[in-house]
Amino acid sequence: MRNFEKKLIGLILGAIFPIFFFMLSIVIWFLFDKSENSVFIYPVVGILLGLVINLIFFKNWIAQRYSLPLWFLFLIYTFYNLCIFGFFMGVPVFNIIMGIPAGYYYGKRILYNKIQPDEHTKIINRVSLFTGFIMALICYISALIALTDPTTGENIQLMFGLSFEITKEMVYAIIFTGGLGLIVSQFFITKFIAVKTIKNT
Repeated sequence: MRNFEKKLIGLILGAIFPIFFFMLSIVIWFLFDKSENSVFIYPVVGILLGLVINLIFFKNWIAQRYSLPLWFLFLIYTFYNLCIFGFFMGVPVFNIIMGIPAGYYYGKRILYNKIQPDEHTKIINRVSLFTGFIMALICYISALIALTDPTTGENIQLMFGLSFEITKEMVYAIIFTGGLGLIVSQFFITKFIAVKTIKNT
């Protein structure tokens, strides 16, 4: 189990900079070059730069994985949320999965740092509130996109094969209830996984 845990955290940490510089390199190519001759050069350079950063820092990150600064954890969590959000084209439903690794990691971190049991609930609630807050931001951005797109109602109707028209009022209701459900769910998923991790370790 310890080996699996180390590999999982290693995968999460090790993928950050290659993915980040890969995406950044594509943006740079699109803004400043756009030449077909160099379209593959930019992402290759980006990935290599990310791997060089891993070569320098990765071992230390793994060794200190449960003592990483909170700002670094904040950036990691936010980064992966944005990646998922972008990959699924602004649909926030899939961001719910981020509560699972967040809860698992913090459960392990609490145990590793030998935090007193009477502090567990307070820390887990803070982490769960944070993941819920990030989900709220994701839902807010998604709502802005949906409300500025005049075809949102039609897209929902086609997606679910509905026989009735989706009005603007219905879109507002879907955004509000769906967003609230995702935020609350993210809070409780994170909390549940963290508590389970502590109890089962």
